[in-house]
Amino acid sequence: MFAKPNGIYPCALTFAYCILLLVCAKYAVATDKVNWEEAPIRYSETEPKRNAIARLQLKLDQSSIRLEHSGEQGYLKSVLDHLKIPISSQVLVFSKTSLQDNKISPEKPRAIYFNDDTHVGYVRDGVIEVAAADADLGMAFYTLDPDSVEHPKFVRQANRCLSCHGAARTSGVPGLLVRSVYPNPKGEPVVKAGSFLSNHRSPLTQRWGGWYVTGFHGEQQHIGNYRLSQDKKPKVFDNAAGMNLKSLEAYIDFKPYLSNHSDIVALMVLEHQIEAYNLLTQANFVSQHALWERDHSIAMGNDRPQAEHAAGERIRKAVLPLAHYLLFSREAKLTEPVVGTSRFQLDFEALVTDDAGRSARQFDLQTRMLKVRLSYLIYSQTFAEQPQVLRRALASELLAATEETYHEAKHVELNAEDRQAIRELLQKSPPAWFDFDGVRDSKE
Repeated sequence: MFAKPNGIYPCALTFAYCILLLVCAKYAVATDKVNWEEAPIRYSETEPKRNAIARLQLKLDQSSIRLEHSGEQGYLKSVLDHLKIPISSQVLVFSKTSLQDNKISPEKPRAIYFNDDTHVGYVRDGVIEVAAADADLGMAFYTLDPDSVEHPKFVRQANRCLSCHGAARTSGVPGLLVRSVYPNPKGEPVVKAGSFLSNHRSPLTQRWGGWYVTGFHGEQQHIGNYRLSQDKKPKVFDNAAGMNLKSLEAYIDFKPYLSNHSDIVALMVLEHQIEAYNLLTQANFVSQHALWERDHSIAMGNDRPQAEHAAGERIRKAVLPLAHYLLFSREAKLTEPVVGTSRFQLDFEALVTDDAGRSARQFDLQTRMLKVRLSYLIYSQTFAEQPQVLRRALASELLAATEETYHEAKHVELNAEDRQAIRELLQKSPPAWFDFDGVRDSKE
């Protein structure tokens, strides 16, 4: 359950997107560092309560629901149903990048399913792995034993995972990473061939190494569906056979899986939201610590206005990288349309924001991922449960970005049409926590 000596992969929470190598300096974000194992957060010793798995386990303990065990997949289908995670979100990774690597191969890839705040990993004949966004603790990690037929229980994994899931590789917080590697014919990552960090800022040419990819993308290149012929990177990279695949039937037997897709659009969404949660956790931890220090300072008799101002400035600065990322700053441009193969796009877009059909969930997929350059994640429950001061600072920054005179304009790439679309969406279909009047009042 501990990291391998070479650092390639973490604990039993073996999401393929957490292959642990050093983060490229070009993606690093200067942040206010907080020791989240000390007060007020105390990550490892604090029981997570505000995430989807904690809520699901409470219902299991109260016997108000039960998980159904079915065949080789065990509890997988039942877990996804209770978490409202669509099967169409399935993406497959075949690289041997976990301590369950003896169960994973190009013929038996790991499957990952997700919604806006919960990620479920399925390994054939292995444990079910879950990473759930928690409003207080960032990403909380769990495993579910498929052999516990009588009383299935999600077991939290904290200390065993933090050496990898809570270091510089995850932006210094309990979080996740999407990584792209060059695997050999057995699926083993060839470290000396290099690897890449993947999010919406990454060019397609660096994405999905070690993953299966179904979908169409024209002449745009990626490294999915590819294996090195030997343990070194070739001088000339040719992945023509792995491009624009409708089916993976030539690669694997899909009978043990819930879907026969590893949809390119689902992969793009997964990449975007994982980095967003890392940045949200950074802002959350700084906010908690800033408020805790503010209260301590005031209790010691220091000037209240000064203490409140100092806390507010810390929180505002911590929110900036998050706000810019949610506005799709530095998003890699698509040069041709992208089309998936599953119903993931339909399932994703079906979750409209209001009855009028306005939504941040509408895809573009012609030159960028979404029609409106504003992340759908601000409508998630995890964002709604953030500290009020963080939510207000984030709302203020997102609204400010819609102004032509935005003081941080160099960090976002919004034209007049983008700014108008974002503001209209926020005004006509705001998240439940988005308080226009409160933001306006705070500036007066």
